[in-house]
Amino acid sequence: MMRLAVSKESKMLTFHKLVVTVGILSLIDRTSSFSMGAPDSACSAMMPGHSHPSQSGSPPANFTLTSNTVLPGEMIGLELVATGNSQFKGFIIQARSVEQKDRQIGSFVVSGDDASYMTCGRGIHNSITHRKSNGKSSMKAQWLAPTDFEGEVVFRYTCLKEYQTFWVGLETAPVRISRSIREEPSEVKSESSDSDDKKVITEDILEPSIKADGELNNVNSIEIVNKDDIDKDAAKNSEFEFAFIDKEKEEEKVRAKKEDDIPQPAQSAVIPQPSSSTEEKIEEEESFTPIYISSTTTLRTTTTTTEEPKEPLPFINGILQHTDPEDPIFVGCNSTKACFGLPAGCVQSQKCELIVTYRPDRLDYHFEMKGLSNGYIAMGLSRDERMGDDLTTSCIIQSNGAVDIITGFNVGYNGNKNIPRGSGKQGQDGIVKRIDYSRKDGWISCSWHRKAKAIIEEQNWDLEKDLYHVMLAQGSVDDGILKKHRSKVISGNPRGLGEVGPVKAKSRLFILLHGSFMIGAWVCAASLGIMIARYYKQTWTASRCCNLDQWFIWHRTFMMLTWGLTIAGFVLILLELNGLSKTFDTNPHALLGFITVGLCFIQPFLALIRCSPNHRYRGWFNWAHWLIGNSAQILGIVCIFYAVDLSKAQLPRPETDWLLVGFVAFHFITHLLMSCVTCVSESQSNKSGYPLAMRPMTRNGHAYPDYEELKRDAPGSSVRIFVLIVYMLVNVIVTAALILLVVMAPTRSTLEEFGILPSVQA
Repeated sequence: MMRLAVSKESKMLTFHKLVVTVGILSLIDRTSSFSMGAPDSACSAMMPGHSHPSQSGSPPANFTLTSNTVLPGEMIGLELVATGNSQFKGFIIQARSVEQKDRQIGSFVVSGDDASYMTCGRGIHNSITHRKSNGKSSMKAQWLAPTDFEGEVVFRYTCLKEYQTFWVGLETAPVRISRSIREEPSEVKSESSDSDDKKVITEDILEPSIKADGELNNVNSIEIVNKDDIDKDAAKNSEFEFAFIDKEKEEEKVRAKKEDDIPQPAQSAVIPQPSSSTEEKIEEEESFTPIYISSTTTLRTTTTTTEEPKEPLPFINGILQHTDPEDPIFVGCNSTKACFGLPAGCVQSQKCELIVTYRPDRLDYHFEMKGLSNGYIAMGLSRDERMGDDLTTSCIIQSNGAVDIITGFNVGYNGNKNIPRGSGKQGQDGIVKRIDYSRKDGWISCSWHRKAKAIIEEQNWDLEKDLYHVMLAQGSVDDGILKKHRSKVISGNPRGLGEVGPVKAKSRLFILLHGSFMIGAWVCAASLGIMIARYYKQTWTASRCCNLDQWFIWHRTFMMLTWGLTIAGFVLILLELNGLSKTFDTNPHALLGFITVGLCFIQPFLALIRCSPNHRYRGWFNWAHWLIGNSAQILGIVCIFYAVDLSKAQLPRPETDWLLVGFVAFHFITHLLMSCVTCVSESQSNKSGYPLAMRPMTRNGHAYPDYEELKRDAPGSSVRIFVLIVYMLVNVIVTAALILLVVMAPTRSTLEEFGILPSVQA
């Protein structure tokens, strides 16, 4: 019995504790914490949902702006800085119109982890809030003024120091948005009061002032006098009668118009025209300036504008070769959405072969793409600006002629993997809605909505928070399979997909310099250096410089130029690729390039340790020097051939191929001609003749004399000099043409305008 009583007492005590605990918990207010920023419900009142009143004292942070004026479409910087040693944990910032305080204006651009975007109302990223709830000493951002708004705005912000301590609705001084930010000229204003019986008008008339003798700059000087001080009759009878307006007659005309049933303008004026005699008097009176009349009457002005003729659009076989500058897809590129096009920089001129625009749309992102292609157009989102592990969206022409929107995933350089759509409204490929997918007159158009967050190929794609490089490409399709793109462009710095305005393409400077340096090295400098060393040792022997033969000076100059350009181009491409190329398995350009650079690098060091001309091993040096030099040049030219196939080069085909083939043929013919000239010159010399460069170097135990020791020109020097001049001219022209293709090929339309490339259909 004792044990039973103790057990019951213990159970009752446990029950009482449970009741007390539940009661205490019921007394605690429900709280909400927003460590990832303010909720969307805070858009209007900017009040954090912390169930505590806001503070009224000095906030823990000051709001500063880089300027109090800004042009439409331009940006100004802003910073929220903590005062003293304090910190703030949260904030909400908006720009609102002074005239309509409930209207958010413009959009923000943020970077880093301190701030994230909010989209309030119909705007795009028109508010920002904190991303994390940690303490902050400062936060920087930029604000983009809209292009279609002029007026004054104020920045309204809420600042939170602790969960229970925050300040709401703080405002800055007004910021003026205007296309013409300048001081307005002071005007003489007249005051008027209307009543039922009378109307009093006070006017000032500007009377001419007589020029003083010797004053040359008083032509436009005026003097303000009261109208009552002027003799009305005298003014009417003067040569300025045409500029005088009788107030009484004008009031009668106004009253007559008011009695008319037909609505009339609120202000009108009758402007008398001067007679021909009056005009002659005005021309004769040079000591007076014209009378100006200041009144409440508004004079009607007439302006004549002549529209400039529109630039004709380029058509080939009835197909437009770039977008119409008036295409609706460009509307809002500077204010409400981001735009990126191919070729790079075409958004500014609105003449693109391929363009994509994107913007946030509620919880999704709206994409629109349009391009000239007979196969596909595609865009990609990349985290590292290099192909591989990229989310792509392609608009493809199917075998039946219809257009489809397909999500894909780049698997390295090995192709694009199609992602199945899945079932249901929220598809597996992340596309919520396919809005438009069509083709017309050679152009593919498509638009779609993509979820802000999706997991594709086991990767998390957060379009709202992450930063991406945007890729564009166009190419052909074979039975629904995407072939390698024929042209592409990649954006520069990674951006959030909510940032509006044109997207800048990635700089191709290192690629252009690499290609130009390698062409200059192996097409021009190396070819000339080898040609001079092989055929011109018995030319210009009468003149020496620094105790060296002319041929040796020119040969060394060209080969050192080749060495310097090659090493510089090699370093630039390594910096561009951030390591080794991914095309080792698909294109031998990189492998041949490494071999060429290695041979080029060791060649001058072998020349420095060469033995004397009479040394028994000098022949071995001559053969090794000749073999390495010619092998490097041949591999360099072959390497340039393979570069045409690289997508990064964007070289036009077959124009580049034919130009290289033509140079190789010309180079071979020149060598053949110079060999014939050398044989003829040797036959005209003495019986022993001049030894060829690669003959055995010993006879009866003695070495042949080296060419550096020969002191007279071989026969036919004038012919050799003529051939060298022709070869140099053709070489320089071909080199310049190839470099021009490398630099300007990404903008093929520019080369077509110059007539360098023929116009072709995409």
